[in-house]
Amino acid sequence: MTLTRREFGKTLVSSVIGLTGYSMGTGSPLFIIPSAPGSKSRVVIGRSEGLIRVNHDLTLENVTPVLDRCLIKLTGATNASTAWKSLFPGNEKIGIKLSCLPGKPLSSSVGLTMAIVDSLRKNGINDKNIIVWERTNRELERAGFNIGKPGLRIIGTDSWTDQGDGYSNKIEIAGSVGTCFSRIMEEVDVIIDVPVLKDHDLAGVSISMKNFYGAIFNPNKYHLDNCNPYAAELCTHPLIKDKLRLIVCDASRIQVNNGPAYDPHYAWDYGGILVGLDPVALDYIGWQIIETRRKELNLKSLKNSGREPVYINTAAQLKLGNIDEQYIEKIYV
Repeated sequence: MTLTRREFGKTLVSSVIGLTGYSMGTGSPLFIIPSAPGSKSRVVIGRSEGLIRVNHDLTLENVTPVLDRCLIKLTGATNASTAWKSLFPGNEKIGIKLSCLPGKPLSSSVGLTMAIVDSLRKNGINDKNIIVWERTNRELERAGFNIGKPGLRIIGTDSWTDQGDGYSNKIEIAGSVGTCFSRIMEEVDVIIDVPVLKDHDLAGVSISMKNFYGAIFNPNKYHLDNCNPYAAELCTHPLIKDKLRLIVCDASRIQVNNGPAYDPHYAWDYGGILVGLDPVALDYIGWQIIETRRKELNLKSLKNSGREPVYINTAAQLKLGNIDEQYIEKIYV
């Protein structure tokens, strides 16, 4: 039977939630899961006074040297150019997925985004092969991005087609998730995920994996039970698992409570970025940073608050990455 996406949203999603199989979770992940002692996922944490937001933003000049140092440590390259080229050799279309729902104070910053774009440009990637995107043009504009100017394409899924509807009509299944993806996910060859490190009132935290809720048309269907197993299972889909090439998490300002909206009472100017290839390891490290700060503020742990981000554990069980600290190499630069 063929369903329209509207019919699908009313019927199939509710029935697919009960499934237990992982039909889209097979195949070799991009991230190397250790098969022998000593094999680790690397998460690089870069901090600098220059990564403290001014007027809710960062500057390209302050971000670039920190980002380059993180890429060098992440890849083991001898210089930044070699590091970038090892990940992006130049023959692929790159989608840069942002997180812009909370508005400018707590979105993927323009400065960090443009530092990524500038690094790609310096290493041979043309603007025509870069798409900076989020769910809607409105979210991008509220985060401070200029929409519609010639050159670099910055666009929301909602504006991807002339009809104002950029979601595929093809229904995709990933474990118990049934959805339609942004056509941008189909258009690009690889993805750079640029989430924000923040608390989430339902999921516990929203970092790399949860950011892909912004790539599907019905994320509201998958917030039950602390978004578990849905946030993890979504990331088993090949459009995410096989295309995710790099994660650059904006931790310049971290929301440690009352997220995912911006609450200045619990916003911490951490002045950092988290860079990695393994979404599970990076999300785990981000989670622990939030927990540490919550403890300093005498807040309950996320577990004791009834919203432990258990989907990160589920993602590790699905072999999307490492959560065991003995298999995570945490590096500060």
